[in-house]
Amino acid sequence: MTAPLQELAAFVARTSLSDIPTDVVARGRLMLADCVGCIVAGNAAPPVRRLLALEQARDGAQRATVFGTKVRLPAESAAFVNGTAGTWHDLDEGNLHTRGHAMIQIVPAAFAEAEAGGQSGEALLEASILAYEAASRIWRATKVRLAVHPHGTFGPMAAAFAISKLRGDSAEQMAEAVAIAAGLGVVASRQTLGDGATVRNVYTGHSSRAGFLAMDLRDAGFTGEDDAARSVFGGIYGDGFDPTTALDRLDQVWWLRKSYFKRFASARYVHGALDAIEALIARLGPRLTPDTIERIDIATYFMAATMAQQTVRTTFGTRFSIPFAAASLIARGAEPLTDDGAAAFADPAAHALAARVFVTEDLELTASYPAKQPAVVTVRLTDGSVETHTAEIILGESDNPFAPHVLQEKFMALTGNASAAWNRLAHIEMEPNLLRLAADLQGVSAT
Repeated sequence: MTAPLQELAAFVARTSLSDIPTDVVARGRLMLADCVGCIVAGNAAPPVRRLLALEQARDGAQRATVFGTKVRLPAESAAFVNGTAGTWHDLDEGNLHTRGHAMIQIVPAAFAEAEAGGQSGEALLEASILAYEAASRIWRATKVRLAVHPHGTFGPMAAAFAISKLRGDSAEQMAEAVAIAAGLGVVASRQTLGDGATVRNVYTGHSSRAGFLAMDLRDAGFTGEDDAARSVFGGIYGDGFDPTTALDRLDQVWWLRKSYFKRFASARYVHGALDAIEALIARLGPRLTPDTIERIDIATYFMAATMAQQTVRTTFGTRFSIPFAAASLIARGAEPLTDDGAAAFADPAAHALAARVFVTEDLELTASYPAKQPAVVTVRLTDGSVETHTAEIILGESDNPFAPHVLQEKFMALTGNASAAWNRLAHIEMEPNLLRLAADLQGVSAT
């Protein structure tokens, strides 16, 4: 087996929480808590509840908690359900600089493994941060095809890194498991966003389950490709893979520092426009209504401009259209975090206004991405006046962070004010055994 998987596995295997910079540990702790909140909220959605019922019918030792329920399942099944739930409302973390959502691929599997093994919060946090860094580097080094969605691609590797770390595997054992996991990804289509197809949420649950499968396969004697990163990521998910990028300043640069948190239940590329719309609503007040708007023009960077569709066909699809999200915010105001989009989707005023919202790419704005994520929103009112606002860095990015209380308030909204769980997550290194935290996460729900 060749680099970079071997070197990344060696990094994960040898590194402990005490080796990780304190600010990275603090941010990792918040990311873990944010993922848990998203999972609790997602597990209240009716389709996820039905998925849970199907998983309950499977045999196996009930060793891990399905967050927000009193149900315990085999670890891999709990990870599958929790992973699927974690992206249901599209409120999970991400990273524009590594172009993926690594932590929500990791936490469901890592928590299930740690809970089933009676491990500590410190071990969970350590494994999650290190798996994040290793897996994010693989995806960052991939020249990803635009048609590919990141969920379910590098996710099985991310989960395998975390599980293997929690099991105390050697670097060689970990590298083998991760190489196997590289071949267990899904055909992750970005078109699921345009179609509003909820199969996209299963990609994350699959990542967690595939991490466990990779471990089983390795222990049964199966092997992965010699250079799985180059073969799978450079040849299937992407048009090239650069191992130098994957290993650049390993131990020195922590890409987790560049992660973001969300406050709108929508794709990250939508958020810049919504930040600007909020500013215009605050400035114009009752002057800004669907009836007073002739048209809205939004100039932005390329990836945001891929979400320019003015017509959405499903409630889930409302999360991936800048025109509809902007129109809904103006017509209806901010919705609750756990809103399923049904009311907005049924609102004729939102659809009518979305047809008058035009999104285009500005090459200069694309050149500034990802350091900036600009959106220039120009509103032409029926009285002939024109109002403009520019949002350069999305609120919640590492360079434009939330106020300290915002993530706690988000967690409370997603979990029905599960303060005991938040307090444990905020000091997770102090948990000697995750069973008490898992107990706090049973039966809590935003609904």
